[in-house]
Amino acid sequence: MGALTTTDHFTLGPAAIALGDGASTYGRISVRRGRIADVLPGDGPADFHLPPGTNIAPGLIDVHTNGAGEFLFNRDQGYAVPVAATEYARQGATGFVAGIMTAPWESMLHAAGEVVEAAHQLEEDAPRGARCLGIHFEGPFLNPKFRRVHQQQWVIPASADHAKALVEACKGACLMVTLAPEVEGATDAARVFLEHGIVCSAGHTGARYREGMLAIGMGFRSLTHAFNAMPPLDHRDPSILAAFIQDRRTMVQLICDGHHVAPVMVDILHRTLGDRIVIATDNMPPAGPGYHIEGGVMRAEDGTIAGSALHIDEGVRNYMAYTELPFARAVVAATHAPAKLLGLEREMGRIAPDMRADLSFWDAEHNVIGTMVAGHMVFGDICTPAAA
Repeated sequence: MGALTTTDHFTLGPAAIALGDGASTYGRISVRRGRIADVLPGDGPADFHLPPGTNIAPGLIDVHTNGAGEFLFNRDQGYAVPVAATEYARQGATGFVAGIMTAPWESMLHAAGEVVEAAHQLEEDAPRGARCLGIHFEGPFLNPKFRRVHQQQWVIPASADHAKALVEACKGACLMVTLAPEVEGATDAARVFLEHGIVCSAGHTGARYREGMLAIGMGFRSLTHAFNAMPPLDHRDPSILAAFIQDRRTMVQLICDGHHVAPVMVDILHRTLGDRIVIATDNMPPAGPGYHIEGGVMRAEDGTIAGSALHIDEGVRNYMAYTELPFARAVVAATHAPAKLLGLEREMGRIAPDMRADLSFWDAEHNVIGTMVAGHMVFGDICTPAAA
């Protein structure tokens, strides 16, 4: 596998290939200097062969995770980044967005800066795991009635000045902010975020349909963990979820663990939204005393759901099971859809010429057996040189 640790030109395959747009083919992939040079027919020479039954897909992307292993981005800050990079590579992910939850204001700013600095340091080396793509602030501009485990004393009013401080703390690496569009000052804050190309995602919100449509008109393009921390989808007084379902300019994030959202509702949402669903884990490592995994989710001491114990590859398998989608179509929700949400769809999320050679490798039962980042194998010793 040594040649795959360089940026030389090589071809691997043949294998079943999920292209990231819902289509699939059987062929080989040519990689040159960390990017996909071409997708070739199955017949022909290859420098590296793969195990029988291998499926290749774009690398998975998790847009909402709070950490990995025992490490939290809020608590462990920069130290959590290399841990997450290694752990996510094992799950077939080539990119993740580090979530900074509501916390004391200065702590949020400091954590963001430390995470960004650690991500930059990893980028300077040859890839050793999934890349930290940037920062997702989940809070602190939330509706207190829907804050869930976000502490009341740390929820603060939104303002343009507060938004500018978050942007500056990330040194250009803020990708997404979850905020309640109905709270005081949200419009001014959102305007700042949108001016910097940051995704505004509605979440921890009590907004109804009309307020949701106004938020979308303002520029909100994402909904954080659908059904959770928001009013239910009532048939007479529809919630903000109805607005995001209806408006095709938007993407809807879904924690696909079977606990946050019942499997039948996942299927119904898929039938309604199609490829506008983004699988997100909201993975929550142990946050401290009183937090525990119960019923498949991470809970606070009072039983409130704090996050999931979901891995992103498990989310894909669950999505397949709940919707009866084939792998090539299901994996879109964890590849092209999140890349599109983040505005990175020209770089990642599909297997096509000129895209980054960020790939995940799966066996016939759709378990991850290997991960490639920019042409470097960062997990799995699965490639056999053709001469062997």
